[in-house]
Amino acid sequence: MAYFDLETNPATSIKSKSSDGTKSIDVSNFRPVNKKPIGNDWDVKPGDILSWSDYRSSNTYFVTGQHRLRKNRDTSGSDYLTIPLSITRLFPSVLTHYGPLLEAEPDLVAIIELSPTDGIFAERFGSPLPETICNRNDIQFLVNPMEDMFYVSINGEDSDGFPIDGTKAEEIIAYIGIANEKKAAFLVKYEIKEPEKISRWPQAAPSGLPIGWTRKSYGFTVGGADYISGTWKFEGPETKKDEVYKIVEKYYDGFDVQINWETDSS
Repeated sequence: MAYFDLETNPATSIKSKSSDGTKSIDVSNFRPVNKKPIGNDWDVKPGDILSWSDYRSSNTYFVTGQHRLRKNRDTSGSDYLTIPLSITRLFPSVLTHYGPLLEAEPDLVAIIELSPTDGIFAERFGSPLPETICNRNDIQFLVNPMEDMFYVSINGEDSDGFPIDGTKAEEIIAYIGIANEKKAAFLVKYEIKEPEKISRWPQAAPSGLPIGWTRKSYGFTVGGADYISGTWKFEGPETKKDEVYKIVEKYYDGFDVQINWETDSS
């Protein structure tokens, strides 16, 4: 793929196909608009990125398979690049195709939307997804290259994500299988005053939580050198609730915590 900075260099960035790349096409007077056709002689390919942006990716476009412009749909809210499914499905392995860009500009791309048949599943997670999952239309697969995280969204609900390194396809498949199960949740409210206990208070989530169970901050957190308080919310498939409760109870043993089940989780 190629990235063209047309804001900085509009006169010589784009080459002419008819000249085998020996001559440039001056696009200084070209005004980019979403879905606008680009010149037939422009030496660009589907998936290439054309940027007229003076700040991040605020005015950046992809070349579509129909040789038209596809404006960046910023999903980050901060003018970063989102590579949409309509572009990524053109390639067998998106991370391979855009690898040079991600390496050269690690803070440019916020989200990459993936097809369920993308090469990431076999290349990074060990095996492709089964056909039953590939045929579903209620699942969205996303990569955040800035965080090196892979996300699964089912019916518009976000997961906590999976690290790209170390995750197995079986874990993703298992998560999808339980995502629609009835949920249970409980709150861990903590109030730690002793300096010795504050120094030992664990910031990380307990290890060994079953797939589908998450820990998130709930409400306000207060912290200082001699006092911390707040609440963690643990939530996941109801079938594993007793197992998780025991893990959490043991994990916070010796600290001043209150563990209470939520009654309205579904």
